[in-house]
Amino acid sequence: MAALSENYTVLKEFRTEFNPEQFNEKIAQVLLKYDFIVGDFADNHLRLKGFYHDNRRDVEKSKKASKIEKYIRESCNYMCPHYVLEKTQEIPQRKKSRGKYYNNRKRPKKPQQPQSQAKAAPSS
Repeated sequence: MAALSENYTVLKEFRTEFNPEQFNEKIAQVLLKYDFIVGDFADNHLRLKGFYHDNRRDVEKSKKASKIEKYIRESCNYMCPHYVLEKTQEIPQRKKSRGKYYNNRKRPKKPQQPQSQAKAAPSS
């Protein structure tokens, strides 16, 4: 798989320089669905948080791009080094697995009617 950092452009860097190797080590599959990723450093550890474009209606307000600055102000240390990335290319995600037991699960059997009731002769 190609380096994931190639699918993003740097919008903002504050007191740090974007490090693609560190980003590729830290990013998880779950973060690939976001349009923006904020990387901030707390105690020399990189934390990543994802946000969506503002025009998406199916997400919470706190997960929209307009709330990035609020997240940095309230959830990050004061004057902490951080950067903001925007996804430039759609990243192919692997298909969701239903688990190896999904198709092998036991389904309850339907109760069968006795044959005498099923073939009741019409009375004349």
